[in-house]
Amino acid sequence: MGTERPTVGQWRAWYARFRHLLSQHMAREDKAGTFAWRLQREGEALWTFLDVEGVEATNNIAERAHRFGVLWRKRSQGTCSEKGNRWVERVLLLQQICRIRGRPTFPILVDAVSCLFKRERPDLSWITPRESLPACSTPVIRDARSQGR
Repeated sequence: MGTERPTVGQWRAWYARFRHLLSQHMAREDKAGTFAWRLQREGEALWTFLDVEGVEATNNIAERAHRFGVLWRKRSQGTCSEKGNRWVERVLLLQQICRIRGRPTFPILVDAVSCLFKRERPDLSWITPRESLPACSTPVIRDARSQGR
């Protein structure tokens, strides 16, 4: 199933086994029961990539956005202060916005530093409001078990 779509028969057989396995464990009060219950609840959304053409099986956009920061942190061992953490957060966010907008990051950073030394504000009109940025494709779902189902 990793590279090719399953046939209808293969999918139905696998999904029937999957649902049966979940039903066997949903009543458990441990982590396995919670996991089975959440899989059951989110079941249809988990398989959207099979039903809707063009939907990727993974959230590669979000993974790519975080990859550079994760690799940087591993190489550099992080920062030593809150001020350093904030700087890294902002620079990495700027880098991702530039990537999404198709703009080079370095000239924008040079302009920002030049404006800082001149005590001017850099031109940020190319950044649009937050609402127009691509949203993460993974919805935030509260666990109903913790809310008393």
